[in-house]
Amino acid sequence: MVTIEESLCRIEILKEGSEFIARAQTQAGTKEYRNTVFEDLLRELFIDMQEDFGEL
Repeated sequence: MVTIEESLCRIEILKEGSEFIARAQTQAGTKEYRNTVFEDLLRELFIDMQEDFGEL
């Protein structure tokens, strides 16, 4: 059995003051998300990821 591993996305999450920042880097480019509510930031990030990778 042959296994091929490929990185689809690199996600970096930071906190700057009261704001959370997420940067998602894919083959299509880098997107940045900002929100003061961590859960809202994650929700927006993962909805976009589902749209981008849902076709795989």
